[in-house]
Amino acid sequence: MFLRETNHKTLINNLANSFPLKKLVRYLSMKISTLMLKAGYYRSPIALIASRLLISIILLVFSFLTLMVYVLSNYVYALYLTFIIVALTTLVFISPFLQVFLLIRDRREGLKKELPYFLLYTSVLQHAGISMYTSLTRLIKSNVFKYLKKEAMVFLRDIRFLGKDPLTALDNLAKNSPLKEFQDIIYGYTSLIRSGGDVAKYLEEKTKDMLKELKFKWKIYAERSTDVGELIASMFLMLTLLVLIGSIILPSDIGLIIVTLNFLVIPIIAIISLIIIDSLLPEILEFKRKHLKYPLIAALLSIPLAYFTYNTFNSLPLVILIVLLSITSINGVSYYRERKIAKSIENALPEFLRDLTEYRKMGFTPAQAIIRISWTKKYNKHFDRLLNNMSSHVRMGLGLNKLPKTRSWLFNYVVFILNEIEESGGGSPVILEELTHFVNEVRYIKAEARKSLFIYELVAYLTPVLLTFSLALVLKLASALIEIDSSYSTFIGLTFNFDEIFEQFKITIIEASLTFALLTSKVIDFTLRNTLRGFFVLLIAGLSFIIAPYVSEYVFSIIAS
Repeated sequence: MFLRETNHKTLINNLANSFPLKKLVRYLSMKISTLMLKAGYYRSPIALIASRLLISIILLVFSFLTLMVYVLSNYVYALYLTFIIVALTTLVFISPFLQVFLLIRDRREGLKKELPYFLLYTSVLQHAGISMYTSLTRLIKSNVFKYLKKEAMVFLRDIRFLGKDPLTALDNLAKNSPLKEFQDIIYGYTSLIRSGGDVAKYLEEKTKDMLKELKFKWKIYAERSTDVGELIASMFLMLTLLVLIGSIILPSDIGLIIVTLNFLVIPIIAIISLIIIDSLLPEILEFKRKHLKYPLIAALLSIPLAYFTYNTFNSLPLVILIVLLSITSINGVSYYRERKIAKSIENALPEFLRDLTEYRKMGFTPAQAIIRISWTKKYNKHFDRLLNNMSSHVRMGLGLNKLPKTRSWLFNYVVFILNEIEESGGGSPVILEELTHFVNEVRYIKAEARKSLFIYELVAYLTPVLLTFSLALVLKLASALIEIDSSYSTFIGLTFNFDEIFEQFKITIIEASLTFALLTSKVIDFTLRNTLRGFFVLLIAGLSFIIAPYVSEYVFSIIAS
């Protein structure tokens, strides 16, 4: 293994220093090195460029060979293959820059999410006499901040290994940061330190400004998300409905239309919708776990059920519906359970912090206050369990930083702050009141955004009903026209069968309804994991499939009479 790695490095070095490619490798390395610092990608730019360049050269040789095959044999598929290899060569050649740009975006978005919470943390410790660079150093031990922890490690590297002083290391961190807000805060802090200004007041004001900005973003999101919901609903409902109706009215191949709609139109709309939602969604910090086991368990359990359903009813749409109901229900219940626990914990946080503040006013430290609150106060069963655990850790001298992580990121953050307050000896009642206000505001603005989206959620539940009943009515209309005038059947180019065509379009309706339900979860719950909404939408779709033919028949019998 070591020998293979050594040979690989030798090959890359020889390529980078070879006469025809040396200048190109050096030029591209210089261009990408600054971007790599912005991305936090601390590796050799020459190795990155040279390895991709080697692959590009190999692909280019293959493209030349396929082109020669075309020239000698006039084999047209060889020409197509040449174009594909050339396109792949271009992609590999520019891939280092694409990779770095994606890393820059990821770093910037991560810092943007964590910055308001980091500012409150540094403000709290600064009031206790602990500087920002000490706060950054302490941050490395915590798992609360994912992205700022990496920034802290870079800061510590500059001090311990490169011999820079803390202020120079902070300036260097800001210089290479892709987030302008982070740069401004760091530069403002270091300039105040040098001039002897009040940095505690500065950080406090910056925290308030960031909270106001976060509140404004959520307000804008709540307003715009309704427009986004209408746009997505229009795309799914109207476009799908138009294609369904058009395929019946106009002479066309229904099978081809269904395949195009299922595998091209709906996926493209879903991807565009996700991009739009992500671009509007404000910064969200949630405690994430891998949940692949739940869909996997659901899929395994649905296999025998699907087999039994197909053998009994011989209906592919019904099999797909049963499998999706199984997956969405199991995954949705697991999410709902975790979200319920996290919500219970976060609902009790403000009251707990107010009680903690009152004890602090009486002269108790946060650790002493936690013990007394656990003896005298009850919040809810989930929070009480955590509170007793906190009290036990304090009494045993383990500290709050040894507590296991919960399903609520906000609670983990509050515990982290309280532990820092306890260890630093700070934490005046004013600081705790500021923390309480901050937590209250974060919860409030998210709750308000969710409340404003009730109508949008209602549309998601109505989607399968609208699609199914519209399809059934149009099919009945076409059937009636054929009965009146058989020449219409010749005009549209098909032998009309209501049950057969209705069965074909069921899969499309199932896919469109579930996709729209998942997008609704993304808008309202900020995640695609809440598949319980999709489960109920699929149930409604299944009931609509049963009821729609009878309702359409009844409507046309009334019209006929």
